[in-house]
Amino acid sequence: MGNWIRQELCELNEENLNLLMDFKIPGILVKGFISPEVCSVVSERLRQQDYANYSHLKEIPVHHIGLCHNQWANDEKSVYFAKKAQAQEVIDGIYKDLGINPVQMVIEAIATKAKRHVGIFEEPGFGPYFAGAFRQFRGHGRLHIDHAPSHIHKPWAVTEIARQMTWNIYYSMSNTGGELIIHDTIHTPQNEVMKKPGDYYFPYEVLEREDRITVKPQVGDLIIFNTQNFHEIMGSDDGFRISQTSFIGQKKDGSLGLWS
Repeated sequence: MGNWIRQELCELNEENLNLLMDFKIPGILVKGFISPEVCSVVSERLRQQDYANYSHLKEIPVHHIGLCHNQWANDEKSVYFAKKAQAQEVIDGIYKDLGINPVQMVIEAIATKAKRHVGIFEEPGFGPYFAGAFRQFRGHGRLHIDHAPSHIHKPWAVTEIARQMTWNIYYSMSNTGGELIIHDTIHTPQNEVMKKPGDYYFPYEVLEREDRITVKPQVGDLIIFNTQNFHEIMGSDDGFRISQTSFIGQKKDGSLGLWS
């Protein structure tokens, strides 16, 4: 018997966010979170940007704009935080004259609709993390999970979380491919050993059941899902699948913190 009580993306409210953190639903969907007009402008600006790669991971088919913490998690904390201002300047430039701050919009939506205290994650002695990187997929994002306590082996604040989720706002989508597949199998310390040595992904043998949902994100949508569920991104060759995203960590006091 599977974990999910509903095999669909659900609306954003307090009950569903709690169910998501308890692995009882596959995700949350807010249709049209960003208007088509704004998405069109942002998409055009994003296509003109230079993207960095995830140099700490082997052959992962995703590039990014902004600052991604796990690239610098094994360095001194000052290295990561020294990069934050410049990364934020780039993101602010993409939204110049548009009058929106999508990261803050996500925070307010969760706080208002799901009745959760939520903000940007902070590192004691250093301040807030960066949140809101853009990611561009080109190719198949193989079966994986995202879970800071499992992947980071130094004492960062984000390793002290009880649950990890993610939000994505989609600004550009490929005509073919790019589907998000979420599987009803939860990552555990026991199945962590099945991870491909020296790589980021897992073999399909890790899946405990066939239950899964396949989602073709639409431009402007906000999707939240639990990254401790195994998931994958289907192949897209044109590089037009671009979203803004960050993780969401549940702290020990039940509040939520965002970081990329």
